[in-house]
Amino acid sequence: MNISVVIAYYAGLPVLDDQLAALAAQDFTGEFEVIVSDNEGSAALREHIDGHRYRERLALRWIDSSDVAGTSHARNVGTRAAAYDFIVYCDQDDAVHPGWLSAMSRAAADADIVGGPLERDSLNDPVVASWRALGDPREPEVLGRFLPITFGCNLGVRRSVFDAVGGWDETYPTAGGDVEFCWRIQTSGYRFGWAPEAMVAYRYRTGMRESWNQVVEYGREEARVAKQYGAPGRQWWWTSIHAGVVLVLLPVWPWAWSRRRRGEWVWITGNLVGRLWGSVKYRVVYL
Repeated sequence: MNISVVIAYYAGLPVLDDQLAALAAQDFTGEFEVIVSDNEGSAALREHIDGHRYRERLALRWIDSSDVAGTSHARNVGTRAAAYDFIVYCDQDDAVHPGWLSAMSRAAADADIVGGPLERDSLNDPVVASWRALGDPREPEVLGRFLPITFGCNLGVRRSVFDAVGGWDETYPTAGGDVEFCWRIQTSGYRFGWAPEAMVAYRYRTGMRESWNQVVEYGREEARVAKQYGAPGRQWWWTSIHAGVVLVLLPVWPWAWSRRRRGEWVWITGNLVGRLWGSVKYRVVYL
C-alpha cells in the first residue's frame, strides 16, 4: 500500500520541520508522499518547501489552499491533489512516531477509516502536559455515547471513501470537523479501524488564553455535531461531577494557584462552557 500524507498548514514555521523530520524517520517500506496544503498562501513556506532537505526523501509538495479559510478546506485540497489511494492526515505542529505509517497501513487492510492514539509527553513541558488528560491508547474514544472517533491529526481514509462521502465538511472550518467526518463515514456504512501503534506526539497550546479559546471551541462544535447525528451525549450525572471539579479547581483557592492547577481548570471549565454555549447556539441539550 502506498500512502499520501496531507498536512494542513497555517503559519506553522518553524515547528512544521519537527513533523517533516518525524516523517523522514518512518520505518515504512512502501512509497509515500507528503503534501503540505498551504491555507495561508505563504511565499515563505513555498520557498522553504522547494529547498527543503527532505524534499526528495518525502516526495514533498506544496499545494495552495488559501482561497478558502479553514483546516477542512486545506485537507480537501490536499487530498484531491494526492497521488495514492490511502490518505493519512497529521498536523503541522505535532510529530508522528517512527512506526506511524506502518501501523496505519496495517490497520487499513481491514478498515475504511483508521485512527490512532496521541501522547502528551514528548513535545510538552511536564506542567503543560498535565493540563489535559488523553484517552487509553488501546481503544478509540467513543464521543457522546454514539460512535468512535479519531482526531484529525491522526486519521487515515481510503480515497474512494473520501470521494464517496464528499470529503471534509467545510462548514466546520476547524473544530468539530474530524468528529463529523468520522461519524459521516461510519453512518454511511464504512468500517472504522484503530491502530494502537500509530502514535502521534501531540503539542499542546502553552498559553492559558489560547488553551481556553481552543477547548471552548471544541465543546461548542461537539454540541453541533451531536445535534446533527442525534448523539445522546453524556449521562446526566456527569454534568454535576464536571461542575464540581470546576469549583474545586477554581483559582481562588490556595491549592489551585499553581500553573499546573490553573491549566487544568482552564481545560475542564472551558469544555463545560463550550458545551453550554453549543447547547444554546445549536438548540440542543449537550452537557
